Amino acid sequence: MTSYHVEPPEKRRRVDRVTAACDLCKKRKVKCDGEQPCAYCQRKGRADTCTFTAPKVRGVRSAGHTPNGPTPSHVDEQRTAHSTPRRRSEEGLTAIGTSLSPTISRDEHPEDTAVPLEGRILRDAQGKVIFVGDCAPLSFLQTVRHLIASTVDADALPAQSSRDSIIEVARPGSADQQQSLSVSLHEVRPLVQQYTVAVSGLVDLFEHDQLLSEISSWATGAIARPHESAAAVFYLVLAVGAQENQDAKAEAWFTYAQDLLLKHLANSMNISTVQGFALVAIYMLRAFQPNGAYLYFSLAARTAYAIGLHRTEVNASFGESIKLVRDRIWKSVRVVDQLISNLLGRPPSTSDVDCTVKYSVAEVADDMNAQILDTSVQIFMIIERVVVEVYSRKRISLRIANYVSRQLRTWASNWLQPLHEATSRANLGTSSPEAAVGACSTLCSYYYGIMLLTRPFLIYELYEYMGASLKGSGTQGEHEEKRKYADAALDAASSFVDTLQTVIHTGKMPRRMPLIVSWLFTTSLVLAVGVLGHSGMTLKDDCQASIQCLDYFGKVDPHARQYSLTVQSLLRTTTSHVRQREQRLRSQQKQASSQLFGLLPSATNTPRQDIIHRRRQSTVQPFTSSVPEQENAIASAPSDWTIYDADFFSMPWMNENDQGLQGFLQPGTHTFDGASIADIPLFPMYDQQSGGSFL
Repeated sequence: MTSYHVEPPEKRRRVDRVTAACDLCKKRKVKCDGEQPCAYCQRKGRADTCTFTAPKVRGVRSAGHTPNGPTPSHVDEQRTAHSTPRRRSEEGLTAIGTSLSPTISRDEHPEDTAVPLEGRILRDAQGKVIFVGDCAPLSFLQTVRHLIASTVDADALPAQSSRDSIIEVARPGSADQQQSLSVSLHEVRPLVQQYTVAVSGLVDLFEHDQLLSEISSWATGAIARPHESAAAVFYLVLAVGAQENQDAKAEAWFTYAQDLLLKHLANSMNISTVQGFALVAIYMLRAFQPNGAYLYFSLAARTAYAIGLHRTEVNASFGESIKLVRDRIWKSVRVVDQLISNLLGRPPSTSDVDCTVKYSVAEVADDMNAQILDTSVQIFMIIERVVVEVYSRKRISLRIANYVSRQLRTWASNWLQPLHEATSRANLGTSSPEAAVGACSTLCSYYYGIMLLTRPFLIYELYEYMGASLKGSGTQGEHEEKRKYADAALDAASSFVDTLQTVIHTGKMPRRMPLIVSWLFTTSLVLAVGVLGHSGMTLKDDCQASIQCLDYFGKVDPHARQYSLTVQSLLRTTTSHVRQREQRLRSQQKQASSQLFGLLPSATNTPRQDIIHRRRQSTVQPFTSSVPEQENAIASAPSDWTIYDADFFSMPWMNENDQGLQGFLQPGTHTFDGASIADIPLFPMYDQQSGGSFL
């Protein structure tokens, strides 16, 4: 039999990403091919100094760490002695694989520098450790604390006071439920009304008139005994409404409804189950228990997927009226999920993958109350994109910021004007409480979205303004653009406080508002630390106003009370530093004048008003940027807001980094007045040496 030699088909060349770069490539942040010497060092004429330093092995044990594993020095010897490039990559992966974050793929973003994703560890009310992610307000507090410690005063904000015991409030003891489970007809209407106000802009799970009618009939016994899950929903609606003024009765109703839902969870998965567990999460958020809300909300999310709420064609099979209800419940689930995710900095329980529910509306109606949920879910979709693209992937650039700002402008062009009118002093007197609170909550989320996007630029600008030597390249125009984004954070914070103060003064704002309090804390931190920048003392009044708002909620909210104390301490530190800085500047000017003309220094050093840097007076209108229109590769922000998958808000570039910003965002060493500042965390990381054992 004749044998034929057949040439194998040509395979597509596979580009492998090396697991370790040489020391020079790491320092220059360029791609390394892993050779010994590498191509970059050869081109630069430094082949003889091309070395590979083994990464430090973390002390945390994992499944891949064994006592008998190869040591870094042994791996380095194998790399330099007799390994091929491919084998060196495999052996290097064995040595360092356990120290890299499992969420970073070696094949994703091949030109990006791999960054281990680490989070912050805080303690709850019982002393147990809790993970809080990078986008959470508490993590931003630690970023601010590092900035103050490294540039102003190392002891100004002690780590202990800003790290522990402000994440969770312990549940109260069990009450006598037998005497407080009964529901009288006369209290149904006011409690349902208070519930509607409390959740406006957050969820829209029921049609108001139908809900009031059903609960009234249930309370009087005019209808047959409903299913346990439906009864649990009624109790939870009343419990949320009673939280404001009847805390003991609310807790009894909540505990009973919670037990009913858990008892029938496996046997009953329907609309009432989703509504019930969503209300459990809302109640726990308003009871200052975000971790409990995080756990119970996952049951609502799983049930929503199980009964197909995320597919509008499934919802349409039940008829048009039921379809609208089911679509509205899915939107409510998405909003609550994003709130909890951003509050704690954890991955959400839902996504728009395989979702066909439309978040758009045909036109903006005169009645904003009917469309407030649509405005809220749309702004939260933009916030979700900021968290994914900036905080989860730890990459930021002017191009990314400009792309997201376009989406914010599209949203603002549709909704900002009617929302401003709903919260204006002229209309608040005649508008309903639920309309005012819903519009205020949505506007606060809009301003928070701007601050979430721009606070990396703000922190970068503050370090630079304070004199830190930050490595980075870029044109003067790019530096000016970064400063505009930093100023946008301050303007958004000021507008946030103005809007909130206006609604609070009408007496229509409830005191248990987890969404507003969380966003308000970030706002207060932005204003307090912004005093250190070129805006100076012009931000002091806005920051004091934000503290007053925190004190308003702090009458019942322990988180708001602690936030207020923290911001007051921060504001005292920053204002004192600015006054001292102005006095030193004035003293230097007087000394220079004295050297020229022999003038005698005055007894007091009063800062001249004309040398104090003043912030440009501006009010946040639809979020704008002066970055020139990008090339055709940048897609303009869609205007129909119809989302069919997770790619709707995705970035059109696989790799996009501002190397100047990126080098700063990653922990490193910078110099400030000749001193060494180690590990400045814009995306904060927990200091393992200060926490002790977490087991």
